[in-house]
Amino acid sequence: MPSIRSSSFHMMILLIASSYYLRFPAAFTTRKVFNGPRNTPVFQRRRIMSASAESNNVEIEIEKKFSVNDQTSAILKSYGFDVVAQREFVDWYFDLPAPQWKFCLDDCWFRYRELKVKVLNNWGWRGAWQVKRGRKGTQDTDGITTYEELQGKAAKELILDLLSEVTVNESIEDNCTSNSQYSTHDIPHLEGGEQLVPFARIETFRTCWEATTSANEFSGLKVDIDKADSGYMVGEVEALCDGVSSQEDVENQKEKIRKFVNLITRESRVGAETPSGKLEFVLMKDNPELYMKCIKAGVINEPN
Repeated sequence: MPSIRSSSFHMMILLIASSYYLRFPAAFTTRKVFNGPRNTPVFQRRRIMSASAESNNVEIEIEKKFSVNDQTSAILKSYGFDVVAQREFVDWYFDLPAPQWKFCLDDCWFRYRELKVKVLNNWGWRGAWQVKRGRKGTQDTDGITTYEELQGKAAKELILDLLSEVTVNESIEDNCTSNSQYSTHDIPHLEGGEQLVPFARIETFRTCWEATTSANEFSGLKVDIDKADSGYMVGEVEALCDGVSSQEDVENQKEKIRKFVNLITRESRVGAETPSGKLEFVLMKDNPELYMKCIKAGVINEPN
């Protein structure tokens, strides 16, 4: 006969398992996963807002992109950086239907990011709305960008506030259901934001690097090496500041990023020109009309 302690233990395990079942129904589908094993069983997609994504804090994201090659990893290691994580995610970008694009032309980007996560022995997807908004007068000519970034609840509220200021005509409303390009995908939905339609979808496999010691000159910087489902690869060096950071703090981070990128690109001999980002690459290839409008609006730099 099992002991009371053993029965209690099994009951606790059952309760934990039941809670996961309720959050992630055990209806499995088969989905081809980019840069991973085929036919991986995944949970039926559920968009679950994480507690951290509900934060109302605004972060200032400062970054500079750089070209990568087969020497990049060794160079990062030589500067005391090591791989701290690898992530797979899908980014959806939204705006009003074509040709009424508005927000991206104001350097305000609405994004829904789905991160692949493991729960027990199964893979699922956890999503959050994000907004990246350019800070006027702070973009540099050498490719360093500065954005305010919001996630989760704060991002959703800002999106809905900005949409409330837009007068939507009937032709836009009629086009809101036109998503034939993504008809085979589960398109994210924002309640109250029915005017929005996706204009880009990017699958990414990311390798994250950080300095291994706080004594490192470049400690605090993060390096991401991204490979998109198109095969396009790009690196970025990033620093995050909180929303109340002074302009002096931001400028100091820019100089730190600028110095590190110069060292990486010089040693890897990839050239100092700032490459296109993943989204720019996708727009250039799949949506040239919007790409040219973004260049004319000054939110995307014309390629060298």
